[in-house]
Amino acid sequence: YSFGRHFSWDARDSFPGGEHVPDPSRSYIDTLRRHGGTSEAFKREFVHGIIFEPDAYERVVRAMLEETKRCTVLTNTTFQAVEVESGRVRAIVMTNGRRVLAGAYVDSTGGGALCKASGCAMMLGRDGRERFGEPSASENPTTLLNGVTLIFRVTPTDEEDIERLPEGIPAMCWWQGHFPPISASRYPNGDYNCNMLPTMEGKECLELGHEKAYAECRRRVLAEWHYIQDDFPEFRRYRLSWVAPALGIRESTRVLGEYVLTEHDLRAGLSGQQHADIVTIADHSVDRHGSSSSAWEMKEPYGVPYRCLIPLGFHNLLIACRGASFSSLAASSCRLSRTMIQLGQAAGIAAAVATDAGVDVAAAPAELLRAALRAEHVQLEWPLSEDLRAYLQDA
Repeated sequence: YSFGRHFSWDARDSFPGGEHVPDPSRSYIDTLRRHGGTSEAFKREFVHGIIFEPDAYERVVRAMLEETKRCTVLTNTTFQAVEVESGRVRAIVMTNGRRVLAGAYVDSTGGGALCKASGCAMMLGRDGRERFGEPSASENPTTLLNGVTLIFRVTPTDEEDIERLPEGIPAMCWWQGHFPPISASRYPNGDYNCNMLPTMEGKECLELGHEKAYAECRRRVLAEWHYIQDDFPEFRRYRLSWVAPALGIRESTRVLGEYVLTEHDLRAGLSGQQHADIVTIADHSVDRHGSSSSAWEMKEPYGVPYRCLIPLGFHNLLIACRGASFSSLAASSCRLSRTMIQLGQAAGIAAAVATDAGVDVAAAPAELLRAALRAEHVQLEWPLSEDLRAYLQDA
């Protein structure tokens, strides 16, 4: 996609936020850059992305897992207990009654639930400036968390109408002074995927718990959609067709790892970092949503070291999700889905590399891991190498 309308560039009443529109003139390579500028002209020329279709994504992932003939997929299942001894996970007990033993475990639960249950040191909230020496951090630590979103989808229709609000839901915004803007990505079939920025404060979500927070966010989605239809007549020819089954949580608990990614890494970029174990690169802006929002763009991509995936003091446990070893400020940048997917790939390949080398995953040799990632066409440098560029263009 490319940028369409945006309330910062066009008249404030032209669109309820920012719009992404399908752009067949662009290719996947065009989506790999975010850094370098903030102007409208720069973003229209250089900043593009992938239109995410959840059902299509699920089908592709399931097909990839089945193709391996080595993956067991369990849905509606999690762990209910973990057995730990001397920095090693010995087994996990699943909610289906199974006891699972493995040489390596990867926690991709979002907030590091397995790591937390295993006794790993955890972090929560915004770090004070002294903890990691980050110049952009607040002077003192706070309990604030990045905002939460409940995604919804609207579908075009031939009839013009404003959908009625259910009884008990006010037409006026009750959780802040005004309705939040949306980031709306238009699908090729004409639907919009709508992302309220944000739907709820992260701290409020944590305090309510997922079930109550989801119910409240759904009420806010209905009020937001009513406001959009009321104030932006073009949306009267759309109908609310889908609300995501789970909250989009940008930040929760984080693991203290062998290395903590901080603002210093983001500012230094690849040209200034001195890590021999970088397993993915990212360049999204520092991006905090909520009552104390902030944002700034990267000057160049930065790398995430493999040590951010290794909980401090553990040998056979990795974390590959937004709960990895990041400062709160760094997490607001590298939390994006693409980066998390790459961390998952790095963790999986690390388990294979460690097995082949006869060592724990925490001791997987960095040079072998990076070589294996490059063999899988993972981007570890910027600009793109000629080999990777040629591969992506062919793909």
